[in-house]
Amino acid sequence: MKKFKLNTESKAWIAYDAGNSAFATTIVAAFFPIFYKEFWSSGVDSLTAASYYSWTLTISNLALLFTAPIIGSITDLSRTTKRLFASFTLVSIFFVGLLYTLDLGAWFQALIFFGIANYCFSAGNILYDKMLVQIAPQSQLTRISSLGFAFGYLGGGMLFLVNAVMTLYPESFGLDDASEAIRWSFIMVSIWWSLFLIPLVIHFKDRGVALYEKSLIKESTAKVFITLKNISQHKNAFLFLLAFFLYIDGVHTVMALASTFALNLGLASSSVIVGLILVQFVAFPATLLWSRISEKYGDRSVINICILAYIAIVVYSTTLSSALEFYILAVGVGSVQGGIQSCSRSLFGKLVPEEKAGEFFGFFNTFGKAGAFIGPALVAIFITFFGNITIALTPVIFLFVAGGLVMLKVKEPNEITK
Repeated sequence: MKKFKLNTESKAWIAYDAGNSAFATTIVAAFFPIFYKEFWSSGVDSLTAASYYSWTLTISNLALLFTAPIIGSITDLSRTTKRLFASFTLVSIFFVGLLYTLDLGAWFQALIFFGIANYCFSAGNILYDKMLVQIAPQSQLTRISSLGFAFGYLGGGMLFLVNAVMTLYPESFGLDDASEAIRWSFIMVSIWWSLFLIPLVIHFKDRGVALYEKSLIKESTAKVFITLKNISQHKNAFLFLLAFFLYIDGVHTVMALASTFALNLGLASSSVIVGLILVQFVAFPATLLWSRISEKYGDRSVINICILAYIAIVVYSTTLSSALEFYILAVGVGSVQGGIQSCSRSLFGKLVPEEKAGEFFGFFNTFGKAGAFIGPALVAIFITFFGNITIALTPVIFLFVAGGLVMLKVKEPNEITK
């Protein structure tokens, strides 16, 4: 077997995931929903507050839906991947830090700051994913993609563990209470994320020269529509995107709303934090294991197995009534979350033409993170209509089933050439 080596650019790319995962873990999955429910939305009915949060995710992701392909296309034509990537990331880092400044009852400002940070985080990830195709040969896409997610879970999990201990034992860190600890966690995420951004900005080099002639925005937009018009030339890639749009919507909905779901069931915030720590540290080895399995059986097989696992996880969520059961759920999510994400990214990277990588990864994020407005919207509607948090996640089963059925029609690259 050929020895696997990483160059400096690849190492910086992998390391960055350990930085930006702090946002996905500490902010999105844990402390923002906890602090929003228990501090910022003080005086607001809990189900109403949960609905507002779901609609914020919906609006943020919907905004990306209309801009992601154009952002990718702009960098394909202008060769400004690194510049735009750093700009979006720094804006997100700034608004995360601003959360520290908000006082009791500032739910509206908190949702605005979070919505901007979430949008810019996702927009930056379009270009981060595009970098993968540029720095890695196709034979190493699955391994490097998996290493990124694995060390993302490890790095994000390490900072989250520190933040969690600060929250559970604030006096040991010279803090007054858990609220102050959470507020300082927002600052720590900003610093941590910034530190891991530096090596990638230094080492990544944009390829080629600018290709646009007069108007970058106009030509980038036209390029996107030309690709859509000629969709039959990339049928397999767009078929995958349709499947991805559906099943990853369910994945992101579970990730984003798990804490809100558990808190509204009556679980203590400390139990939710412990569960989220479990997700991170189970996901690290599990993602590496899925990478090995995908190398033998293919990315598509891993994705299909993970879809089935997620359906079982959502069904199990309707029975939760204790912290122990939430921990079991967390282990289940951690076991498959990294596998389905990394194999989706690497499979798509193998299906797209390199010269259009930015544009296609714009579609990838459009159909993926930006497409994640259906799940939160369905959850918000279920909460509003039924007034029962226990069944709030059940509509995402449809997304997994539909995505799995479409995925059966997607071909691996080696099958296309046969």
